[in-house]
Amino acid sequence: MTSGRTGADGRYRPGRKRRLNTVLLTLLAVVIAAGVLVALGERTISARPTCAGQTSTAQVAVSSEIEPVVQHVAAFFNSEHRQVDGRCAAVAVHAAQAVTVATALGQPQSGLKPPADAWIPDSSLWVDVARGSPDGAKLIQPTGLVLAETPLVIAMPRPAAAHTPVFGTAVGWQVLLPQTAGGPPQALGLNVQFPDPTQSAAGLAGLIELKRIFGYGRTARDAMAAFALNAQVVPPVPAAGSLPSLETFARPFAGSEAAPLTLTSEQAVVAFDRAHPDEPLAVRYPAQGTFQLSYPYVLTTTNQATLAVAKAFEGALRSGYASAYVRYEGFRTSTGAAGTWPSFYGLTSAMPHLLADPGTGQAGKALHAWRALGLGSRFLAINDVSAAMATPVAPGGPTLEQVLGRTSAAGMKRFPDSTQMGLWVFASHLSGTLPYKQLVPIGPLPGQYGLVTRRQAIQRVAATSRTVAHAPAALYGTLLAAYRQMVATYQPQRVNDIIVLTAGVESDPGDISAATLLRNLRAMVNPSHPVEILMVVFGEPKDLGDLQRIAKVTNGRVWPITSAAQIPQVFYRAFGRRICQPHCPK
Repeated sequence: MTSGRTGADGRYRPGRKRRLNTVLLTLLAVVIAAGVLVALGERTISARPTCAGQTSTAQVAVSSEIEPVVQHVAAFFNSEHRQVDGRCAAVAVHAAQAVTVATALGQPQSGLKPPADAWIPDSSLWVDVARGSPDGAKLIQPTGLVLAETPLVIAMPRPAAAHTPVFGTAVGWQVLLPQTAGGPPQALGLNVQFPDPTQSAAGLAGLIELKRIFGYGRTARDAMAAFALNAQVVPPVPAAGSLPSLETFARPFAGSEAAPLTLTSEQAVVAFDRAHPDEPLAVRYPAQGTFQLSYPYVLTTTNQATLAVAKAFEGALRSGYASAYVRYEGFRTSTGAAGTWPSFYGLTSAMPHLLADPGTGQAGKALHAWRALGLGSRFLAINDVSAAMATPVAPGGPTLEQVLGRTSAAGMKRFPDSTQMGLWVFASHLSGTLPYKQLVPIGPLPGQYGLVTRRQAIQRVAATSRTVAHAPAALYGTLLAAYRQMVATYQPQRVNDIIVLTAGVESDPGDISAATLLRNLRAMVNPSHPVEILMVVFGEPKDLGDLQRIAKVTNGRVWPITSAAQIPQVFYRAFGRRICQPHCPK
């Protein structure tokens, strides 16, 4: 017999002959299990007469990964030709994305018709989301039945795991985070592919746990923003339910590239490894404990005829026949019982340590924070090129303009592709009598601007701009003009902000005063069309108090800094404020 070895992830690796034997045994086990299920179904179905008369058909919406189980149970139920309340009873099962059903049930005004009489989502979190509205709370009737469960796991392709020492030990939730938010060193080169929390129960549950790890307050908001802006958010694919495709994730790995890592379900790993026995995944249960995706059966109709059928179908879902199919498809039962598959796929037969279920409302709060951070941004960036920016940050060192210009150019990569941005510079009389000049008009960062993208154009201009010798700074007049433009071109469904990098000096004797600017801003501020002024000021100029009052009128902020290294943190802080706006604490 060929000998085995111990792999980088700490697990025993069988040799080729042993692996072939394992694959054959796995296939044999699957065939035997399928035969047992068929026999069980045939033996259980009684020889009842065909039902005659009108038929009431209950529509059952299910997450696609559990659909094969429910379809088998529905076929068994329909073959019994039951009568319920004097009518023939039948069920029709169809796959539906849980978030779509939750939206339809919880928000009738969305225009989506409630798609079913009963619902089996991939997590009770979606039930919580749907019941968060008065309409959803009235319509959804929990039955107490959980058809199946599957814990969340952190997974990597095994070749990638072999090149990632941190994956060979206990792996915590923090491995999903960027270094700036408390994750592993950037040098490890991990490519975190995080399931989209707005569509995936795995992503939503993971987000709830990360939010708990971050805690509360400003630092927590900063960390959440850093995570949201650095993670590669991956949407689900229909065939995988609410999970991203593991087919793309587990492509052939070259040691020189970033090592992919994702959050997925135990059942998804089983399904993938069964289909790809020669390239199984490396799997870890989060060291602090994990969540499980539960598949509850809830009633979602007020129609008495179909409601009665849906209630009758519950009995079939509670049967031993249903439990056998649950285990066969790689799920656990509601008691945590698995089939024989855990030992084949590097998983534990016993249920891993579970974290406490999120409290009511936690899913809604996590989604609010995530959506606030993901809301498209529309920024007007304004760079100070007045003579004040020619001041060295230290004797013999670079100037303020060089430091802020280089940093802002490098920081462009932090803005997601959903961002719209334009660039002005200001000093005094840069465009006729105007103190400012538009260098790049506002538009999508990935969009073309000449021969390059708008992102590249702004980067180049910011990196190569020069101060205007002896030019005073007409900061207040520039801010008024910028605010007027942003209000006039306001776009709903986006965050509309003005971002200013400046020395914080107002030195043009012909410019308007701070009092005039404040008076004009107060007249234009509209809470239903908010435009914030956000200023990054190098040092603490004498006009800092006026700048803070100006920003406050627009619900904005001023961040005095003494080092360019502080700018990334300011960036995350500015994004993190979206979570608490408009009531962020001072």
